[in-house]
Amino acid sequence: MSTKTDKNNNFKTIILKLYRLAFNIHDGKHSPDKNYAQRSLRPVFFDFKSNISRSQKIISLLFLYVFGILIFYACVSQLLAPVGGKEIHSEVIRINPGMNIINIGMLLAEKGLVKSSLAFQAVGILNGTSHSLKAGDYAINSNMGISEILRLMVSGETVLYKFTIPEGLTLPEIAKLWEENGFGTSDRFIEKASDPNLRTKYRINANSLEGYLFPNTYMFPYGISEEEAIDVILRQFFKDAYPLIEKKSPEIKLSPYETIILASIIEKEAKVDAERPIISAVFHNRLKCDMKLESCPTVLYGLGYPNRELTYQDLRNASLPYNTYVYKGLPPGPICNPGIKSINSALNPSGDSYLYFVSKNDGTHYFAKDYTDFLIAKRKYQGS
Repeated sequence: MSTKTDKNNNFKTIILKLYRLAFNIHDGKHSPDKNYAQRSLRPVFFDFKSNISRSQKIISLLFLYVFGILIFYACVSQLLAPVGGKEIHSEVIRINPGMNIINIGMLLAEKGLVKSSLAFQAVGILNGTSHSLKAGDYAINSNMGISEILRLMVSGETVLYKFTIPEGLTLPEIAKLWEENGFGTSDRFIEKASDPNLRTKYRINANSLEGYLFPNTYMFPYGISEEEAIDVILRQFFKDAYPLIEKKSPEIKLSPYETIILASIIEKEAKVDAERPIISAVFHNRLKCDMKLESCPTVLYGLGYPNRELTYQDLRNASLPYNTYVYKGLPPGPICNPGIKSINSALNPSGDSYLYFVSKNDGTHYFAKDYTDFLIAKRKYQGS
């Protein structure tokens, strides 16, 4: 009887020793000695072999098996868990096209956003997402676990960046802005903006997209192609601006393209919103009277915006199709990309009968109905 009791006590002692070894506990406290478990393991196995029954050995082995699984699960869970920490560490990670899960895992580990590059790779391979990770910029923080990071990269929910097109810029100026904002090259933007397929897609009967690159603030992901971005910009034009043109008054005899041309001239001439409909009226009145528009911005556009003042010879230059001092009617195409206010003004001129306007050199204009009044105002405000 005592032998059975002794074996039961030995069994309990061995289980207790195994527990302490697993957690490196010595004399009731966590042992700082890293070799403590290794040195203590041999006598435990000697006791296991000599002092307990066969059935108790089976139970002990089952205990060790289950305990091992739990320890393994705890270790794996720890690797997959967020890095965490007292302060949340956030960073935008750029995944370039062609990067594989190994490269991505190493990058995340290097940035301190996952605990193990190998764990990231293993999870991605095991759940079948390793080949579905999309390129782009991702906002990742240390509170995100590996599975959450993988889901984000599979979804393609990348960081978006602002791209603002101000009113009145030309196509080359927008292309330059595209490059300055780090989206791509200006040459590539101009090349794609000259692609006839886009004009065909949107039924734009023109030689260029000048005038249709609608001023607005757009949100683009890193890596968006020039063609995709221009497509978004054109969709915005046909969503916001084109419906106004389609609903124009029957009194407005301009075609949709002519409306954009006139709006572009108004955009360049007007500095004050209140004057846009009045400037529009001046040009509408001149067109009805078969007068030349005589707009300096059209000449500047034709010359490629030289870094100098216009000369008398420039205004008489018949080699410029955009010279409205030489040729009657509207120029061949838009001279910039007008905003919604200028487009609306081109469609809704004021009821004034003015035929001239002179800059007051403060952003506003003096409007005149006859040539004599115009000359007096010109001498007053411009000294000529």
